[in-house]
Amino acid sequence: MKLKVSFYYVLGILQILIAVGAIVAGIAFLMDPSGHKSGTSTAILVNSLFPDFFIPGLFLLTFNGIGNLVSAIMSFLKIKVSGFLGLAFGIILMVWIVLQVYWIGYENILQPVYFILGGVEAVIGYKLLRDVFKA
Repeated sequence: MKLKVSFYYVLGILQILIAVGAIVAGIAFLMDPSGHKSGTSTAILVNSLFPDFFIPGLFLLTFNGIGNLVSAIMSFLKIKVSGFLGLAFGIILMVWIVLQVYWIGYENILQPVYFILGGVEAVIGYKLLRDVFKA
């Protein structure tokens, strides 16, 4: 028996995983922009554009969190725009991680993990987008 897995479902599952982490972190930073309750210090932001974690938390919640959550729903429904959204949010996540490492340095194993997840999301999104234009 041959198992056929839809790339839409794989993308949706990946987007849910990304969204959950981003929503939790985003809400934590919005509730406590000092980062103190999350075990983070604003001292790591000294080379960034931000005095505290409010703007990074808002970005995490909005783009990497809610954006991926809405995209996941669209992926599960196999809506044709899913490929574009997967490509876009994958690239956004990868740029986010690159900027994060540039500004605060390598702090955690989750940075390369999320960079790779963003790359996988972008590749699957590109494949779905390409398939839409083939049809």
